[in-house]
Amino acid sequence: MYKVLIVDDERPVRTAIRLAGEWEKLAVSEIAEAPEARTGLELLKEWKPDIVLVDIKMPVMDGMEMLRRASTEHPEAKYIIISGFDDFEYARQAIQYRVVDYLLKPVDKVELNRSLRQAILQLDEERKDRETEQHQRMMNNLSLPLFKEKLLTMIIEGDRVHPPIIEDYKKLTSMTKQGVLYGCAIIQLLNFNSVCATRFKGDSFSCYFALTNMIDECCAPWSQGFSFRSYKSDHEIIVVLEIGDHPEPKDFSAAKITEIIVSLQNLFGFSSIAGVGSFSPSFEQLSGSYSEAHAVKSSINILNSENRVFTEIQTGRKAVISSIMNKKELLIRAFESGNIEFTRGIVSRYFEHVKQAGYFSMDDASRAAAEFILMIEDIALQLGIPEDLQGKPMSYGTVQAYPSFEDFSEFVFRVIALVFDRIQVGLKGSETFNIIRIKNYIDDNFFNDIHLTMFSEQYYLSKEYLSRLFKERFGFGIYEYVLKVRMDKAKEMLDDPAIKIQLISSKVGFNDNAYFSKAFKKYSGLSPSEYRNLMLQSKKSM
Repeated sequence: MYKVLIVDDERPVRTAIRLAGEWEKLAVSEIAEAPEARTGLELLKEWKPDIVLVDIKMPVMDGMEMLRRASTEHPEAKYIIISGFDDFEYARQAIQYRVVDYLLKPVDKVELNRSLRQAILQLDEERKDRETEQHQRMMNNLSLPLFKEKLLTMIIEGDRVHPPIIEDYKKLTSMTKQGVLYGCAIIQLLNFNSVCATRFKGDSFSCYFALTNMIDECCAPWSQGFSFRSYKSDHEIIVVLEIGDHPEPKDFSAAKITEIIVSLQNLFGFSSIAGVGSFSPSFEQLSGSYSEAHAVKSSINILNSENRVFTEIQTGRKAVISSIMNKKELLIRAFESGNIEFTRGIVSRYFEHVKQAGYFSMDDASRAAAEFILMIEDIALQLGIPEDLQGKPMSYGTVQAYPSFEDFSEFVFRVIALVFDRIQVGLKGSETFNIIRIKNYIDDNFFNDIHLTMFSEQYYLSKEYLSRLFKERFGFGIYEYVLKVRMDKAKEMLDDPAIKIQLISSKVGFNDNAYFSKAFKKYSGLSPSEYRNLMLQSKKSM
């Protein structure tokens, strides 16, 4: 909708123009009037009309002076001159101020509406040009790496992207050429944390920025590649490749990616591997290429990984490998034994079984590492391994990408060594801990309440671990031994007829005489009275 301002000092002229204009057809929604030029300039500033009809001859300030000021301050408006004089000089000046038309009074209805339509046509064209320019500026902003990264992430992850956005992106990046193939490569950075810490002072943003810039520069001579960080997987760089028609695009790209990996090693010290997906003339098929590249990378057999860039999914002969979780009980006993070589031997036999299978992928290694960490955390709780200095459970590492079986096995052995170190810390923390101390305490205090918790808290070791250690040393569980000592003491006192059974019950730690009698009979097969009578008869017969 448009707004029109009529500036004329003659009311009849202003009224005539109001009546003559086909405002509804012209989509004019508002009309304002000004009786002289100064008021007209004020309305221009405040009301901002689209079209201004100006009389030439007005008091105080004539129409030409108003046009001079208005065309400078409000160049976006369209101006139509209304004059009672057919003067060439006025017409010449009107051209200077880019006036749409020059109408003579009395204003003809047809001529007025024709001029208004012409002004509206110019307004429409200029608005369209401004929108196009604005859209272009927006597209230029969208050409920033962030936009590319977001759009490409959506495409490779299979999210639906509005077709016009894809078309705009193609135009923006000149992806309208014929005979072009598109594909994805995934570069896995195997030692990202250590390189980031030493070369980039732990600033991961700067690290990824340097990486992607270098990869893009390396791709430039042979591909309009664009690389960006994957937020789906840790320490991955996704490289979207655009290459000319090639008979073997995967092998060609793999050779080039190999050169990039060598450059990353030489310049920054990054150790990397990569998977390359298939190529297609359709940009929209990048999702399939990415999925294939990811599957290729994940399937790399780390038992035999001399290469660094792969183009095909590796299957090999994959035997059924038992989970490392099945070794939990063995490992618990090994840790308790205090023999680290015995513990390493259990894991080494598991590793040999894996090697015999002939195939162990990076995904297999990551899953096994995750299971191993969970198992170790559970074992640590059972063994009562001390917490760290902040009172938090110990961390035994995080799952990473393991480029070789040696890396995977090194991680496992490193965790085992850490667990043994923590066990030693626990034993040192208990100072003079010796399992015999618990036995001696029971021997001296059998008549008191005895609970495993008191020993666990005193020696900072788990109840399960203490109970198992006690039984392995003395052949009884701690509670079993407490009962044995109490029953043996009770038998000694039952030999003396002068000591009442009720007193014996309290002296061996039982507050309830009936419960003592029941426990004694269960332990010896006879009630306290029966046992005393049997002992007395035995003495008489001697």
